[in-house]
Amino acid sequence: MDDDTGLLLVLWAPFLLLLVGGQDRITSFAVQDNELWLRHLIWLIFQLSTTGFVFIQTIHQNRLWIPTLLLLLAGTIKYAERTVALYLASSESFGISVLKEPNPGPNYEKLMRAYSTFKEMGLPTNFECLEDEEGRESQVSKLITSEVKEQLDNCGLVQYAYGMSNMYKGLIVNLMFSSSEHKKSRDFFSRIDAEDALRILEIELNFFYDLLHTKVAVATSKVGIISQCTSIGLVVAALSLFYKEEKRGFQRFDVGVTYTLFFGVLGLNIVTLLLWVFSDWAIASLTKSQKNSLLSKIFNKFLNLKKPRWKESAGVSKLSHWKTTIRFRRWSETLSQFNFIKYCWKHRSKGVNAESRNIISITSILKYFHIKDFIDHKKNDIFQMIFVSPQPLTKNLWEFIFKELEEKSRDAEDPEAAKRLISARGEWVLENVDFPNGFKSSILMSYVNDVAYDESLLLWHIATELCYNTDPLRDRHSDCKSCDYCNAREISHCLSDYMIYLLYQQPSLMSEVSGIAKQRFRDTWAEAQRFFSQQQHELESLEEPYQCILEVDTILKPVQVKGNLSKSVLFDANMLAKEIQKLDSEKWKVTSKVWVELLSYAASRSRGNAHVQQLSRGGEILTFVWLLMAQFGLRESWVETRFGTKLIVGK
Repeated sequence: MDDDTGLLLVLWAPFLLLLVGGQDRITSFAVQDNELWLRHLIWLIFQLSTTGFVFIQTIHQNRLWIPTLLLLLAGTIKYAERTVALYLASSESFGISVLKEPNPGPNYEKLMRAYSTFKEMGLPTNFECLEDEEGRESQVSKLITSEVKEQLDNCGLVQYAYGMSNMYKGLIVNLMFSSSEHKKSRDFFSRIDAEDALRILEIELNFFYDLLHTKVAVATSKVGIISQCTSIGLVVAALSLFYKEEKRGFQRFDVGVTYTLFFGVLGLNIVTLLLWVFSDWAIASLTKSQKNSLLSKIFNKFLNLKKPRWKESAGVSKLSHWKTTIRFRRWSETLSQFNFIKYCWKHRSKGVNAESRNIISITSILKYFHIKDFIDHKKNDIFQMIFVSPQPLTKNLWEFIFKELEEKSRDAEDPEAAKRLISARGEWVLENVDFPNGFKSSILMSYVNDVAYDESLLLWHIATELCYNTDPLRDRHSDCKSCDYCNAREISHCLSDYMIYLLYQQPSLMSEVSGIAKQRFRDTWAEAQRFFSQQQHELESLEEPYQCILEVDTILKPVQVKGNLSKSVLFDANMLAKEIQKLDSEKWKVTSKVWVELLSYAASRSRGNAHVQQLSRGGEILTFVWLLMAQFGLRESWVETRFGTKLIVGK
């Protein structure tokens, strides 16, 4: 009986390969995992060697050797699929896959020989430039340049997103695009509304996610389809042979475990097959002839379940926000918020609140386990995370961002114009806004042009918070939740808290523009702590700190009084807030536009691999802005104008 039990143990060994081979919908949890494909290949060889050694040692007395061999082959196929998927998603392989076929161009030697011959014959000869001579127009280009209906159906949105993702997946590796490609996508996005644009962008990003974190590159290929069918067939064959095998000598529990493993593996494969059948990839493969077919109608009904809708918030603001059933959600659909003044006030030296006490207790326990240095280094980051809160993406916010970028795209007719527009950090807005009462834009311009980007973010964030919480016109608009003034005010506040969250909590996304953000944050935090602790009366409500800061006399710039040893910008932001308040009813219109420009500047400066790293963590609205800017043609140095030539011979 022991020998027969050992036979089942040998049969169970290949199941490890089948299970570790992973589901087709999950191969990696981070883009860094894809770089470890070689390690997985070595592990596969090692596992095959050990399993094969055990199998050979028992084959002479193993009456289950045929199903064991079949399972071993199936497991090898599944794990090999995962290894290949990891390799194809690695940075080097993926970068090569998005490149076009090698193109040596026209035969230079032949053309020059003809040119010289015609010249010797005394004929006027010259080469004429031809604009973007891409005669072989792809299906993607045809799809994008076709006429867009007023309202796209669900399948149509997926197919357009698929076309766009094929065109722009080179963004992940910072590939250069032609101006004609940008023009096609810009024309397309200018003809759809903000909601359809958001749906297309989220589907595109899901296509990017699948390419990097699933077996889609393998599963959709002919070899991949054959290998999947083969592995399932081998498991079914092994199950059939085991079912017919005499069970005498096996313990009932062991037989039950074996059947559980078989049906578990087959069940996972069936679930995976259903996921592929109803995936965006299957919908994108529909042809025009299938547009009104029963299959297309089924897909449209299914996509209705995944369709997000604008739903009214239950809070005071009553703003519509992006809402999808959690089972079908494509991304987090939120913007994380971090408020600097609120953080400083709640951690002022006078008193410790409940959140602080909880963190102190946790850090004290962790220090007991001899990781004091780590805790001391990370304590501020841990405290900051306590004050990060998610806020749903509102309809007003997305439509405003979309409108601002669309307006900029109209002026980006050439790469130089696009470069100038996306290099703006607020100055483009300040130059093109009509200020009331003869207000000089140069006053605000110094807070975007004459400071580093990270300093500008912190300045405008604190100034926005000061204006938001001490707004003298707030009471006048207290009953209005949809006027332009209130919309701009809420947009400014939301983007302000979001950008500060990115700067201090998402360093990978903001690494290109962060500068000395950490040091500036610490110095400003220290000055705020000192200021609050020196107040003669206890600050009870959250509105009091903002008013106290604004009451400080700032007739002289802080650098004239303190020097520049400290990087604190607390009272520089105070001066900026007082200038913004002079704009009266126009202040939130200007501030909201400046924040969109600061957002788009960060998106244009961040690299593609930093954005795709966020896809497995829920995604960020910054990534949507990055992708939307690319498709509006708002990119700096990655656009080239392609042209061909033609030999012209005159008489």
